[in-house]
Amino acid sequence: MFPHVVIPDSTYKGQVAWFTLDSGLSDELGQVEDLRFLGSLETGRDHHMTDSSALILDGIEDYLTLFLGRYDSLAISMWFLPLPNYRRAFLFDYGIGQFSAGIDAVTSATMPRFNIFMKQDTSEFVWNNPIDYFFWHHLYIEIGDTINTPRMYIDGYQPGSADTTMRIHPLTDLFYLGRPYNSDIIDTLLFRGYVDEIRIFNVFLPDSQIQNLFWDGIPGRRFR
Repeated sequence: MFPHVVIPDSTYKGQVAWFTLDSGLSDELGQVEDLRFLGSLETGRDHHMTDSSALILDGIEDYLTLFLGRYDSLAISMWFLPLPNYRRAFLFDYGIGQFSAGIDAVTSATMPRFNIFMKQDTSEFVWNNPIDYFFWHHLYIEIGDTINTPRMYIDGYQPGSADTTMRIHPLTDLFYLGRPYNSDIIDTLLFRGYVDEIRIFNVFLPDSQIQNLFWDGIPGRRFR
């Protein structure tokens, strides 16, 4: 996977990394930390239904870690396809528990579905509109704003506002995708599924760009 990388500096604001997950795992310009992982990795069908273009995480050994360094403004765009697990799972974690977002299982006798949540310490925001597994979904989330609360978009839609106590600034720690990097974290916090098209920004995007990131992937949202 050779990401499209923009050299970040004090004057540039925009997309600083784009991990397409199409082949190997390396940074072609050396300006951004490599996408690192634990366990073995496999590729599968991405959100455009192309073979060998998405990252499969089994939720036990395979997860992304130490993904990128520190920015005052941090926004993440990614596609994810959850698989049934009947548990809570982290898709994003900043500073090992300082701020996290993910999916919380809504168990059912016939089908598990998931609520999206954001959490900081004891403050938690849950979007009580379940999303289905075996479907690709788009997540956009941002932190690092001293005035406004973190924004989260699911499939191009902002589900609501987080608690006003959820503010993180400045960003001084690393963040993780798939699960927190902590050997003591038990299986209930692991993500099972696929991730694709991970983009990192050091600027917050307007609504129109967030929605464009989602609508560009619509043709392959369902996993068959």
